[in-house]
Amino acid sequence: MLAGLLAAGGSVRAETTNIAPDFQQVYDLLRANLAGMSDAELNSAAVAGLLQQLHGQATLVGGPANPATLQDSPELSQSAVLESDVAYLRVGQVGDSLASQLNGAYRALTATNKIAGVALDLRFAGGSDYAAAVAAADLFVTKKMPLLGWGNEMETTQPAKEPIPGPLLVLVNGETSGAAEALAAALHEADAGLIIGNPTAGLAMTTRDFPLKNGERLRIVANPVKMGNGVAISRVLPDIMVAVSLDDERAYLKNPYATLEQNDNSAAIKTNDFLAFVDHTSEADLVRQKLKDGEDIGATVPASVSSKSSPRPVIQDPVLARALDLIKGLAIVHESRL
Repeated sequence: MLAGLLAAGGSVRAETTNIAPDFQQVYDLLRANLAGMSDAELNSAAVAGLLQQLHGQATLVGGPANPATLQDSPELSQSAVLESDVAYLRVGQVGDSLASQLNGAYRALTATNKIAGVALDLRFAGGSDYAAAVAAADLFVTKKMPLLGWGNEMETTQPAKEPIPGPLLVLVNGETSGAAEALAAALHEADAGLIIGNPTAGLAMTTRDFPLKNGERLRIVANPVKMGNGVAISRVLPDIMVAVSLDDERAYLKNPYATLEQNDNSAAIKTNDFLAFVDHTSEADLVRQKLKDGEDIGATVPASVSSKSSPRPVIQDPVLARALDLIKGLAIVHESRL
């Protein structure tokens, strides 16, 4: 048979299998035969590769080898008015002061602006404080209900005296994890907002930390966090999917108005026009609006106001742009029904 295969131009291959080789055997062979790599370098590579394959189910925290942890991230990293009337609140991580920061930022924005709705950006946000996720959700929910459970705990909503009104769009992606994705799931379960973007990481779980010899800790996920109905949170699926890569989204977070180009599968900002992440309404726009509303502005409109203004910048971030459009549309529908 072998001669027949060779005569027919065939080839003989070793039988393949889906069973992975023994880790210790591979490690020992590399240690004995791989030139130019120290034991410390091989150990570091093995740990990094193993944790990477676990996709966030185990991570290293603390210690000199990994000083930058999630705890260094701000809880509320951005607040601004976009497109003249949408409150944009971007979360870095869910922690115990997030609710007060969100509430304070929203009240500050509405003090001088008429707000049509809220875009709550949870992309790249994480955290492990699930009680804080419930407290943040309380700002938006209007009914009392079991919301999130972990271990033997089941937290019930305590709606705020003055809930933040909708429409609410919650932005998520594949790196929305832990308490941030639990917050997204909770807001959706309470009918407080719509989810837009891409499926979350699926890491809404409690964790345990184990000390390591080098001073770091190995954080391992333990039990899933559950919704009020007892169903475990897996990946939070958006109501509205928007196709965009994580690399592009990282670039858009730096400048949502930028035009991106792809370089070796990574996003790069094509323009040097880094516009501030604030409302771009000009004084001329404000004067025109006052005139339209019949208000007395107490002065003659300067000639420069009536001249053609420069084009308003356009948000290029596809998820954020879609969210703003939806908020404005839903606000119009709501007003028409009043």
